[in-house]
Amino acid sequence: MKTSTFAVWKCSTAFFVCAAAVALLAGIPAASGLAQDAVSLTSLLSQITSASQSSADSTLKSLGSELVAKAESLGHSLAGNPATETQLTGALQSLLGNRGPDAVAAFQKLSAAKLTPDQMKLAKDFGHVGSAYLVQKNLGALEGSQSDVAQIVGSLRQGNITAALPAIQKVSKNVNLTPAQKDLLTSMAEKLAPGVGTIGNGLKSLPGFGK
Repeated sequence: MKTSTFAVWKCSTAFFVCAAAVALLAGIPAASGLAQDAVSLTSLLSQITSASQSSADSTLKSLGSELVAKAESLGHSLAGNPATETQLTGALQSLLGNRGPDAVAAFQKLSAAKLTPDQMKLAKDFGHVGSAYLVQKNLGALEGSQSDVAQIVGSLRQGNITAALPAIQKVSKNVNLTPAQKDLLTSMAEKLAPGVGTIGNGLKSLPGFGK
């Protein structure tokens, strides 16, 4: 009888120990996932810092520091919103991969998400600085257009899209542009001013650009 009672007690104890272990393990993936997301953002920002600060371009260095600060503020604000956090890391990955059109589209998508007014401002600021970073990285040394590129970068950095568009049009006529650089300018013009179409002709439809 005693043996039977002990056996029942042993089985019951084993059951509760196993149940507790399962419950504990069930919580691990979620916690690990959150940690992984945080590390991912930190890693991406670290890569941007490394890439920009190793450049001989002082403007790119400055933009890199500002971009990281904007992304950190936005990332902190988006904590608890997995969908938009993923959009942020996706935009940074496109930027790091120098996939200009993809990055510009990601900036626009992020700023169009359902955000609070404060988050919206942070998202737009991040997109403007990110766009300026892409232009400087890809066109900063473009022969014959450096002053216009500087105008684009400065205007985007300040969020003054209207001032950037005429300079984008001028740079788009530079015969030294590579196909990738043309794609970046085209996507930027189309995203910054929807409906513009191709840079060569579309900007003429905007007020004051047809003269």
